[in-house]
Amino acid sequence: MADFDKMGMRFFGVILLAGVLCSAWAMAAEPVPQPLSMNRAVALAAANNRLVREAIQNGRAAEAAYRSARADLFAKASAGYSYTRFKEQPYMWVEGYTVDTNLGTITGLRNYQKTTSDKDLVEWNLTLTQPLFTGFALTTRLKMAELGMKSSQVEETIAVQDVVKQAKLAVINVLLAEKLLTVAVETEKSIAAHARNAENFYDQGLIPYNDQLQANVALADAIQQRVAQAARREMAVAALNSVLDLPIGHPTRVAELAEGPVAAPDDPEMLMDLAIRRRPELKALDLGRQKLVQGRVLARSAYYPTINLVGQYRQKGEDWAATDNSYDNPHNALVGVQAQWTFFEWGKTRSEEARVRHEIEALDEKINGVKQALRLETKDAFIRLQVARENVRTANAALDQARENLRIVNTRYAQQMATSTDVLDANTKQTRARANYFGAVYGCHSALAELERAVGQPLTADLSGTVQQP
Repeated sequence: MADFDKMGMRFFGVILLAGVLCSAWAMAAEPVPQPLSMNRAVALAAANNRLVREAIQNGRAAEAAYRSARADLFAKASAGYSYTRFKEQPYMWVEGYTVDTNLGTITGLRNYQKTTSDKDLVEWNLTLTQPLFTGFALTTRLKMAELGMKSSQVEETIAVQDVVKQAKLAVINVLLAEKLLTVAVETEKSIAAHARNAENFYDQGLIPYNDQLQANVALADAIQQRVAQAARREMAVAALNSVLDLPIGHPTRVAELAEGPVAAPDDPEMLMDLAIRRRPELKALDLGRQKLVQGRVLARSAYYPTINLVGQYRQKGEDWAATDNSYDNPHNALVGVQAQWTFFEWGKTRSEEARVRHEIEALDEKINGVKQALRLETKDAFIRLQVARENVRTANAALDQARENLRIVNTRYAQQMATSTDVLDANTKQTRARANYFGAVYGCHSALAELERAVGQPLTADLSGTVQQP
């Protein structure tokens, strides 16, 4: 019995070991996601983002509207069927002569009833209607639908540019969060080492107890900062996944960028002029104005009559197929022209035309305002890029000084020529300097992305590279 128990335990151990090995093999075989470059992230966002897909569907809707407007130019076929049951058989009064049958002479006049239809009446018809003239309404609607297609294409361009900017900023935020997390981890390690030194110095009676407590408090704060920064990094990755339309919890990794963006044009006037030429928002407004101009033509079409060419085949009878008719020809066909003209509507057409005219004037004012706003936006983005570039230089110099200051303070502390407060202050200054440096570097990238969106086109070909570790 004991041998049987031992064999069972061995068998269970083998199964457990095999399960652990299989799990480890599966984890090792699972591919590690490759870091996304900036260009790859932008391409994924432009292809997958829901804002772009929404614009694409709106474009398809505009194409369908164009096909619908074009179909109005052609003949329309319709069919009708009706059944009527009369209470009394229809008749008409007919005036006729009275004749003397013996003499064969007319003796007078009298009225008598003559039936004109059965009590059951079935009618059906097939009709073709071809518009000949509508006061240019149909052709104008077709032009407006064509402008709607062009507008949807511009709206898709706007959506792509917005998503590209979102993707760039999301990638930059992830990289900045990772760098700040690295700073927080290294700060925690540095303060932990100082806390151990402080504990040793206290055990040797070289520093007071409150210095040791101060080091421990600083270590606890560093741990909290590291945990908080890890959470911020996780949220930055989740935000990037949202832009890329990936699962929120996807372990997305991003490739590093260059230390500083390549040089963008330094002429703000040239950039503002470029924004006026390239921004799709202005193109969308211009297409909207053209559509309003066509809308004014459409309003004027009410001044004219509408003329249609009509062809019809009809049958009328007393049976369900309308083939049995004792009073009239059961089938017939016709071709005719129908004209309709509404010549008085209490000034409605004139008011509609005036409404569209005022909308055009209002849109002209809006276009001028948007141009001014785009110039201001471009100027602001250009200035922020210049400030960000200068911040990189000053932050780099400050970081060198903070690093040297910490080295000197640590050396003096080891020789008991500096206090624990001095060391903690030096660590804080270096942490702040490193955070400011990375903030300046990635702020430069963010400012460039904002400037590119303000101008309406990329100003650099590639941002791939490596940010140097300070």
